[in-house]
Amino acid sequence: MAGAPKSTILGTGQSCSVMGAALVNSTMIRDLDMNDTYFSTNPTHASDALGAVIAVAEAEGSTADELIHAVLVAFEIQMRAAEFSEVSYFRKLGWDHTFFISVAAAAACGLLLKLSEEQMAHALGIAGCYPVLGGLRAGQISMMKSISAGQTAARGLEAAYLAREGVTGALAIFEGERGVSANAIGNCDWNLFAGPFGDWRLPRACLKRYPAAYIIHSAIDCALQIAQQPGYDPAKVSQVEVAAFGWLVEDMVDGMGGTSRYLIDRRETADHSLPFCVAAALCDGRYGVAQLKAARWADADLQAMLERVTCVNDPAMDPRFPTERPSRVEVRFTDGRRCSAEFAYPKGDPRDPLSDADLIAKLDSLAPAAMNSAARRRLAETALEFRNRTVADLVAAAVIQPAE
Repeated sequence: MAGAPKSTILGTGQSCSVMGAALVNSTMIRDLDMNDTYFSTNPTHASDALGAVIAVAEAEGSTADELIHAVLVAFEIQMRAAEFSEVSYFRKLGWDHTFFISVAAAAACGLLLKLSEEQMAHALGIAGCYPVLGGLRAGQISMMKSISAGQTAARGLEAAYLAREGVTGALAIFEGERGVSANAIGNCDWNLFAGPFGDWRLPRACLKRYPAAYIIHSAIDCALQIAQQPGYDPAKVSQVEVAAFGWLVEDMVDGMGGTSRYLIDRRETADHSLPFCVAAALCDGRYGVAQLKAARWADADLQAMLERVTCVNDPAMDPRFPTERPSRVEVRFTDGRRCSAEFAYPKGDPRDPLSDADLIAKLDSLAPAAMNSAARRRLAETALEFRNRTVADLVAAAVIQPAE
């Protein structure tokens, strides 16, 4: 598990222990905050577990179909864990959604390890022992926001390997008197995890276009629609009002009770700041990794735009969330003109999904400095045709190639 290098750190081609690969790869998947999301009673990013799942599939020589099956299981568990609590453990009780990455990873990795039913129960009982506190993403956000995904994915992988070797887990950890439900997250509908499933959750996942919390994306779309209109000049913006549902303001403006998200100290805070994301889109006419790498929050023109941005809760939007993630941006100009835009949900939502062409465009926008066009094309083809490829093909296609 933490010994012989049987897995690969994605992008590098470097061999590593399966545990190390899980930690690094799941952290990288989460780092830009540009993977996937799902928001029910609680949020989740189900693809956070994939670094661990791919590491095990490579180490164990799994087939493409076996890996796809394991990915489906990881998504199903983590997305149902976003639904099953009576009260939002993320918004109201102070627990982080990365807790259930360990459970999802344990189940998916256990499937690849071909655990028996008894061994799988123990793997889940081990993985359930490690809840994660929500303070890791309050106020000014540290690198732990991303690393927590890697840590919990690796912990789930560890649980599966331990169970295979005969280690027993706490079988009452979820529903027992001193378990997760009774002492951490409250009443839950555990039957949501009881198969057979007829309504798979994976098709409900949202894919991100921007490196930002997904509940901000509608506001980014609004700001970009305004900024890209003919004759738009950011220097003539006098006032900006962003109207949103209550949780968006509480989280991405007020910092979930921590430091205000107007006060930005690093990238991890910036991509979870509603006012910054809107201000950057209005200043630059685009929003992406470039704005974060350049630390745009420190520039005078961005600071000036931030001072013009006011974020307010529109109570009429509250009941629309989480089914929708609505935002409205109104810009007032120095000459008295006003311009507004409103979106109920952003591109990437299952109601307006990213196409294969959109996904390839996303890859092209992120990887030109690391992969030449031929390498990007090979990676896209391998991923999109993965059922007919091997895990080794996928890992090899993901290795960085010199840019043109």
